[in-house]
Order: sequence, then structure tokens, then C-alpha cells
Amino acid sequence: MKKLRSTARICCVLFLAAAGYAGCLAQNLEPYRDWFGSYGFTDSLGNVVIECKFDDVKGFSEGYAPVLSRAGNVLGEGGVFGSLSLTLKWGYIDTSGMIVIPCRFDLAEQFSEGYAAVMSGSKWGFIDGRGDTLVSYKYDEVKKFVNGYALVRRGQKWGYIDTDGQELVPCVYDMAGSFGQDGFAAVTRADSSGFVFRNGNWYATKDRALNWIRGIPFSIYAKDKVMNRMNQWQRLMVGESVPDWEARVNEDTFMARLEGLEMRSEAEYLAANRMEDPECMLGRYDVRTQTFDVSVRSGSRRYKIDLPVPVRDTAAVRKGWKKAVHEFRYYVYRDRAFIAQAVFVLPDRKSYEWTAPTYNQKHGLLLDYDIADVDFTLPGKIYRKMLACSGDSSDVDTDYGIPGQPGSNVESYALIIANEHYRSGETVPYAVNDGRIFYDYCVRRLGVPENNIKAVFDATSEDMRSVEAWMDKVSRMFNVDTRIIVYYSGQCAEERGVGEVYMLPVDYTAGGVQGGLSLNTMYSGILNTSADNALFLLDASYGRIGRNGMHFDVFEPAAVDVSVLRPEERMVTFYAAGADEGAYPYPQKRHGLFTYFLLKALQDHPGISYGELFDYISANVERVSEELYGRTQEPEVYSSEWDGEAWRDFTL
Repeated sequence: MKKLRSTARICCVLFLAAAGYAGCLAQNLEPYRDWFGSYGFTDSLGNVVIECKFDDVKGFSEGYAPVLSRAGNVLGEGGVFGSLSLTLKWGYIDTSGMIVIPCRFDLAEQFSEGYAAVMSGSKWGFIDGRGDTLVSYKYDEVKKFVNGYALVRRGQKWGYIDTDGQELVPCVYDMAGSFGQDGFAAVTRADSSGFVFRNGNWYATKDRALNWIRGIPFSIYAKDKVMNRMNQWQRLMVGESVPDWEARVNEDTFMARLEGLEMRSEAEYLAANRMEDPECMLGRYDVRTQTFDVSVRSGSRRYKIDLPVPVRDTAAVRKGWKKAVHEFRYYVYRDRAFIAQAVFVLPDRKSYEWTAPTYNQKHGLLLDYDIADVDFTLPGKIYRKMLACSGDSSDVDTDYGIPGQPGSNVESYALIIANEHYRSGETVPYAVNDGRIFYDYCVRRLGVPENNIKAVFDATSEDMRSVEAWMDKVSRMFNVDTRIIVYYSGQCAEERGVGEVYMLPVDYTAGGVQGGLSLNTMYSGILNTSADNALFLLDASYGRIGRNGMHFDVFEPAAVDVSVLRPEERMVTFYAAGADEGAYPYPQKRHGLFTYFLLKALQDHPGISYGELFDYISANVERVSEELYGRTQEPEVYSSEWDGEAWRDFTL
């Protein structure tokens, strides 16, 4: 065992030495141009150590150097640079001269804090040391990372991103500087200058920001921020594949990420709570405990320290105390910033240290988070099930042979919204097909005139407004025989604190309901007409899980108030799933589970009532969701309390 430990120590030392040598070597390498106009690198003695074979280079930083060359692969197969290309591109080499990130960028900058700015076309983004994309190409100009944040420009406005690639501060400033170690950056907007703190808040002066942070508990400063960033982190990013998402987001990385974000917030909070020019006063000496009473004051803040000092040193401490140099380390205790450790160095260079009895250097979560029962394996199960069924359409039986109905019902109206491709990177598999086929059923099976149907696919916020305008227009023609069908396939969300469920447009902002269509607004609009009844068919969950298995929120929200889910009189709403479930897909059938059995019921059961329809959908969805994914999906139905069970006798 001792031999193994010794071997491990030796390997560790060798690895660290090699890493240190590589970093030192990179710092000593300088760009060099030969007589033929090609570029390489020389060492501190002027010796060419990396052959002059590049069209341009930039200096080494963090072990990498940007180089301009023909596009090639990592191994350099097919020549020095791989298969030759007519286009010069930028990539990166290591200190051996090996291309480690292929030459595929139009421009490339040096690495800083683990990331490098790169350009494709006319837009900038960031990559990490493996060449993986941190930020997609969407900015007009960027600066390197400084103290964990990078300046980015969109149009004429500047903002900031963090090392997670999240846009911490929106691009709203006319001028902006880098973040300093104190967590502030100078910014200017509309002739008003001030400072933005790392939490994204703007302040006229640094003192105002510090006073605000010092006046609140750590939980108020950090909890919402950490939870929001965790929710952002666990979402599928634009252009990210499900396998890549599985590697990034799983049970092993979740807690590490949560702790890392909290530690970052803790560091920011403690940095803002550092005492400025504290006054340290030496009090009486307790011979029994061999400690000095030390009072530490800074503004309105007061601390008491029992500084351990041997009896033999008391005279020297008293004599040199006024010239003692102090250093404090802080920690969060009882939701506030306290001194964790204090070190006092006297003129004779002898130091004395105090550690708070409650301080534990082993870090754990400081705050309590109500984490939901998150199954990170579900998106992968759904993805692979869809992949396996992608080439086989033999089981798609509802899209053909749609039964017809003689004549048409001119008093019937239908609104169809099908949102599949969300710009945030999230998808609702088969949603567009859901909407298109349901449109056919409305016309052929239910006899709804095409002029009485409004259908929008991948609806934006602007499209949602057009839907409201259409409803307002046609509602003037409703009478006592009018029946309305509203079908939606996509993502729904409940607005917290308001108690409204929204159908989300494809351009909504993650975590919000901006531009969404409120169900309560639609209920109220129909209530004020003469329409007989309305049926809302929502192939979506009003909860936290999307059709692709992705969670919108990994923390337990407040329980949904059932009253907000109830429609108005003579209206019925079918939800594909409840708050803790997802409205899953049925890959074999190319539809959502809910929509497939809705179509199947319409195909096989003419004259079906609302009650029979819901019972058929519910029983089959529950059965198949368990068979496919081992997860429960239970459709829910809501009607007004006034209607009771009368809705069951309504007919399509």
C-alpha cells in the first residue's frame, strides 16, 4: 500500500511538473516570420521550435496559440494540415505545434480563463479548450473573459456573459468596461454612467450596491439567482444534441453544478461584505484561556474575537499591536457574513490566528432547495425511442382513412395552434403534425367549414396576437348554436404568483410567459358571447415537463391552485397531463400520446360525447405511457363548478 501511495505521489508530481513546464514553455514562445512569409515560433534563445508553416499566428495563452492555415483535422491526416482547402481558416495549436482545434474559424483570439472568442461569418461566439461551443455565433463583437465575465456586443449595445455562456447582463449599454475583482463594471447608458454588479443590477455608485448587499441575508441575495441559473443550465441549449445534453446534465453533475453556483454567489456576497479599514482594539488578557479579547469594528459592524496568545508573548503583543497587520477570511453563518478566520502579524513577523468555532472548511450547501423528483434519463429514453421509429411509418394509422361527415356545421369554429420548434432549443416532437392532422379531422370528420378555422404553426408572439384578433372578430358572429374547439399542441406554463396558464409562442423567453396566450383571457372572451359551448384540447402539461422529457424547472414550485385551471361556464378543458407529468410523444404513431388517442377516438367512434372522449383518451394514454417510458401520464379534465358533470353529455 505504501508503495502504491508513493507511486501515486510521484505520478502526481510528474504531471504537475509537466503541466507547469508546458505553461512556462508557452509563455516563452514568440511568433516568428521567416524569409518566405510563413509563421512559426521561437524560444527565448531565438531557436525555431515550431516550424514556420502557418500563414499567420498569434501568441500563446493558456497553452494554445491561434494559427491561420488551410482547414485540417486534429491528427493532421492528409498532409500537415489535413485535407487541403482553398480557404484559409483559424485554429489552435499546442506547444508541440500540433493542431489541437481544427482550422475552421474565420477569426480566432487567444484563450482567457479557459475560453476563446472565435468568429464564423460575421458573428462571434466562444469555444472552450476542447473546441466545443460555449456560446453560439450571435454577437457582433466580443472581448476576452476577465474575472469570469466577457463583454459582448449585439448591434450597438453591450452586455456581459458568464463562463456558463449565459447572458448575465442584457446588451443594453452604450459603453461598458470589464468586471473588476470587486464585482463591478463601469457602464454608460443614455448619457447616464454608473456601475453594474455581477448580479446584473445597475447602481449609480459602488457604495449603493455594497450597502444593499450588506443589508440583506445571504439567502435573499443568492437563492433565486442560483435556482434560476440552475434551471437555465439544465435546459437543452440551441443546437445541442440530446446525447451531448445527457453528458452535460445528469445526476452526477447536477449537485456539483448546484454547489458550484452557490459557492460563486457566496464568494460574491462575502466580497461585498468585506470590512473596509476595520479598527481592531486589543482588550484584556484571560490567563485561564490564554486569549486576548479583540474588538473588531467597521462602521456599524461589530465582532468579538478571543485571540489565542501564549502567556510568554503577551507583552510583545501589547507593545506591537498598533502596528499589527491583520487579514480576515469570511464565511456565511446564520445567513449573514461573519469572520471565519483572523490572522494578526506583528512587527517581529510573529503571527497569531483565530478561527471561529462554528467555521467548517469542508463546504456543503448553505441553503435549502426544494428539488423536484427529476429524472434526467427520460429525455434520452424519448430521444432513442424516436430515433428507433424514425424510418418506420407502418403504424401511423390515424393520418389516413379519416371518416367524412355529410355537409358542414356552419356554427362550428376551430382554433388550432401547433408549436414544435422553440427558438430556445426546446422541441415538442410531432406537434406540427398533430396540428395539421387535427385540422383535417375538423374539416372532414367534424364538419367545421375551412373559413371557420384559424390554424397557426410554430406561432410567434405576433402570431398569438393575430389569434386574439381573429377570436375577437369571429366572436361577433357567435349565436346560441355556436360550438368552439380550441386545439393546442406545444408548451404551456403557469405564471407564478398570478395563477394563469399560458400557451407559449416559439419565441418566448425561457422561464417566462412573454407573448403567450392566456387561457383565462380566452375563457373570458368566449363567456361574453352567445356561444353554446367550447372545448379546449391541450396536448401539453401545465407543469414542468415538456413532451421531449426536458424539465422546465428542477425545483418544487408552489402547488397549483385548481381554481385557476377551471374554465368558465359551458366550457371544458382537457389537459394531456398534470403538473408533475409530461405530455409525452408516441413515436410509432408520429403524434403526441394525447393527440393520437384523440384522433383515434374521432376515427373509430362517430357521435362520441365529451365524457366518452375523455375516458377513452385517459385510459389509453395512461396505459401506453407506462409501456413506453415507465412513467405515468394522466390526462386531466376541468369544467366550471356551475356545470358540474353536465359537460359529459356534450357531443362533438
